[in-house]
Amino acid sequence: MFIYDLPNLFAILIVILVSFRIGLIPLWLSFFLCLFAFTPFFLNEVLFPASYMPDQFQYYKVSKGVRSFALDSFSDTSTVESASWILALIPLPYIETIQSLGFFNRFIVTVLIIWLYSSKNLRGWPLLFIVFYPSLLLYSSLALRDTLVLIFMILPVILFIENRRLLAVICVLPLLLFKYQNFLLVIVFFVVHLYFSRDSFVYRFRYMFLIIVIASLAPFMLTIIEFLDISRLNMFIDDGGRRNAYVHMRTIEDFIIIAMQSAPYFLMKPLPWEADSFLTFLQSFENILILFFLSFMFIKTFELDKRIAFKWMVYLFAALGIYGLVVFNFGSAVRYKFPFIVIVIIGMAYELYLKHGNLILNKGVKL
Repeated sequence: MFIYDLPNLFAILIVILVSFRIGLIPLWLSFFLCLFAFTPFFLNEVLFPASYMPDQFQYYKVSKGVRSFALDSFSDTSTVESASWILALIPLPYIETIQSLGFFNRFIVTVLIIWLYSSKNLRGWPLLFIVFYPSLLLYSSLALRDTLVLIFMILPVILFIENRRLLAVICVLPLLLFKYQNFLLVIVFFVVHLYFSRDSFVYRFRYMFLIIVIASLAPFMLTIIEFLDISRLNMFIDDGGRRNAYVHMRTIEDFIIIAMQSAPYFLMKPLPWEADSFLTFLQSFENILILFFLSFMFIKTFELDKRIAFKWMVYLFAALGIYGLVVFNFGSAVRYKFPFIVIVIIGMAYELYLKHGNLILNKGVKL
């Protein structure tokens, strides 16, 4: 039934070719964006069975129902329904197969990359990483909500960096509907950014601000830890763990120790010897490459601007630490962390461009 998705493919190709024709993107980028526009054809029932990620069928059913006004096809899960409504509004013609939403997500990421290149001056190694990042290519070619999660995270982050803070807050609100955890972690970024930015009001009173934040959270820390522990236990059991084998997290000390251990492991999960399928085996090697690239990015950024490097390192560690606390499944780990990897790479590159121009990150790469 691939013929039903050809109009979706052609729409993406037209956007790419028009962008090239009017000078928004260069020829090489147009070529690879066109090439990757075909990716949804080669995943479900080709690289792996569609049942490997069964929630795709829920997004397909609800999105198709929205397009056809079939009110009886809606989902019982509010997060699925919210994301599906947004996907259904993407201006592509047809939702006729499960691959259709893969083209919808490829359209979103294609427009994102064109916008980052033409408007935000994303160049050099960061651009190459975003274009060829396997997990981004994979999850942006499936019938899932992850591309929407990425978009509603990256737009607020860029807007906040540009000091368009009210608009940033408005743009992050949709995450409350279908990924509230990531909404909270974007708010964490807002706080971290204000704390480290010399031009912010918070920076002048940063020590007092830190004390106020800690004092405000202190009365609720045990409640927060208890909530995280319940979520962690549920996900541990869902992944096949036995309740009597679970190690509870009950104190602030437990929380800090486990979070510090979880962050680096979550970044590398799954390790090659932990892979339980061909896909996770490939993802384990991807994790090694990501580690090297992140190290390269942080080292180069640290040479130019220590404040920017340290800020993004703190944020990445916090985000991975929180998710690492509760996620045990290897596939879920890769799926949940890739938006944060993308945001850190783009965020660091954009801040360096705003403050220092294209100096270090683009050396040796003319794009």
